[in-house]
Amino acid sequence: MPSRATRGNLLGRFFVLSVLVLGLVAGASCDKGRSSDLITGKILTQKDGEARPVAQAQVMIRPTTVDPEKKGADEQPEEPVNLRGVSITNDTGFFEIASLSSDQTFQEYGLLRNWKYEITIQVPGYYIYKGPFSYEKGGIELGIQLEEKGADVVDDSGVILIDEKAIQSGAIRRGN
Repeated sequence: MPSRATRGNLLGRFFVLSVLVLGLVAGASCDKGRSSDLITGKILTQKDGEARPVAQAQVMIRPTTVDPEKKGADEQPEEPVNLRGVSITNDTGFFEIASLSSDQTFQEYGLLRNWKYEITIQVPGYYIYKGPFSYEKGGIELGIQLEEKGADVVDDSGVILIDEKAIQSGAIRRGN
């Protein structure tokens, strides 16, 4: 049986080793970005005079250029054209993006501070939305309203003539 001093020495070494391993794991997980950086938003549409959320909209952000009005912009980790952040809106129209991914190197990066971005929103039944915004640091919330595509087609050219005799009409009859 090991002596009390040996057991204490082994426990001390185990403790130091555990702290080192936890430090390495925490350091490796922190290089993806700053935990406070977050772009959120809500996508809405006007229907029957009231704002309604748009669910299942694909949201994509891309950094475009360094914002010339801001100092201390983050350096680009690779070509900005390769970077994008994506999200899908939930049932309340809410989305959040905390990082950028590269489609070339398959790396993940934090949001680029003091940069200009372009947001693109696509969802069936609505016009595609593209718009610029600037991102400094921390959290930012965007509010975007989409325009619904109309489904009614009206021919006012006079080229298509309607044959009234070919239109069928019927009656509803109740059976026994």
